Amino acid sequence: MVTINESMLEKEVTENTDKILSLFKVPGGRIDHVEKYSEKGDKGGKKERRVYLEIKVFNDSNQLAGIVWYFGKNRAYIGDVDKLIERKLSQKVDMILISEEQTTSAGKRKLRENKIEIHKNFEGIKTSKTKKRKKKKVKNEIKEVTIEDDTDLTEISKSDLITHAVKLVQRVEPEIIKTATINDEDVPVTDVKGYSSNNSLLAVYRTIEKKNVGVKEVRNFVPEVDNPVNVTYGLIGRDKFTPAAKKAAEEAGIITISLKQEQEGEGDPHTQELVLRLVKGAKEILTYRGFNIISESDKRYERLVAGSEKLGSYIIAEKDDDRIMALIPSDEVVRVATVRGFKQQLDDLDIPNGMIIAIKRFTYTANRECRILRISALRKNHPVFNIFNHMLVPDHSVIPTSEVREVLTKYHSKLHQLPKIYDDDPAVVMIDAKVGNVIKVDRGEENYSYRLVIRKPHRRLLGEEEE
Repeated sequence: MVTINESMLEKEVTENTDKILSLFKVPGGRIDHVEKYSEKGDKGGKKERRVYLEIKVFNDSNQLAGIVWYFGKNRAYIGDVDKLIERKLSQKVDMILISEEQTTSAGKRKLRENKIEIHKNFEGIKTSKTKKRKKKKVKNEIKEVTIEDDTDLTEISKSDLITHAVKLVQRVEPEIIKTATINDEDVPVTDVKGYSSNNSLLAVYRTIEKKNVGVKEVRNFVPEVDNPVNVTYGLIGRDKFTPAAKKAAEEAGIITISLKQEQEGEGDPHTQELVLRLVKGAKEILTYRGFNIISESDKRYERLVAGSEKLGSYIIAEKDDDRIMALIPSDEVVRVATVRGFKQQLDDLDIPNGMIIAIKRFTYTANRECRILRISALRKNHPVFNIFNHMLVPDHSVIPTSEVREVLTKYHSKLHQLPKIYDDDPAVVMIDAKVGNVIKVDRGEENYSYRLVIRKPHRRLLGEEEE
């Protein structure tokens, strides 16, 4: 088997940078590579060490677009394929394999199942050329606007239009949100912008304090539209947009949003009924845990939520010196911005425990953020009510450390030998058990069993589909 020198591989990668970028359709991006080593033993017990390059591909916003493993003339064995697949699933990033001798038939099958491309070399890869966007010529003269220096979000008085714009910008999960006031004699106009950590623009939403937005306002915004492929641009008005305004916005790649229509959509009776049911169920769960619900008419509740931006429906409960706040967000899909905003509210109100109940689902990053911030996340498929009221569900309880020792001694077992239960099991969530706790399941008539709480692996590792 040929062992390729890393300098030869680096030279080939440098010469084919454009082709590597075209694999992930980021012709304006960049690559970074680092040498890695793969080992395979033979029948004599000797291990063969081979060099390959891991090439990280970044787009023009410096965000990771994908990773290429380049083996040159060497073959990628089944162990390499398994590592490649594990990397894709754990980091949720697109992976591509390039190997002149490719891999085994079993490796090829695994790559196909996990939708990972494989190429023999760079010769068959075509480079993609950037296409310049054609701008439609506007016969009427575009009114030129001047934008003042960007100001912090806290420094501007928020109308309901600006609040909605901020909410939309947060969906792209920016690190920084700024506002800019437009000098316009007719109506107040404000831009809300979202930036990444390296100051790359992610989204711009312009609010126009006008009931009917016409084509003039759209044309005033068109000069700001620079890169509608990677940046989201939107106009927000009060009631509606004229047909000519909608057509002009569509041609320029601008989203048009009517606040009135958005609010009417949020008032869907089915959604309202679902939220009320979730609120009732959350109160049952907190009551079972021994908490006392603080009524919304209670002055303490008013003091706690006063001055806080409303993210949805709240429930606050207390038990001795402990407090918890539950949130049913207004957005059907819970995003990371909502989780971070809720965590900030918990910190501001000095409430140590939090729970978020989704109307539909959590995004992957929002679910991960809940784990990091230690906020309970209840998805739509989780029963939001007291499950122990059902005759077929036995009582569950967390047992203290002293009792755990007695159980292990009685059954001559070690902790890891106990049967397992996932941390997102409805019974585990109901009693607020944590990873590492031991749960006692009481089926009556002194019929007990015990379970060790463990963290549930990612859904893809279990072969399950994402919600």
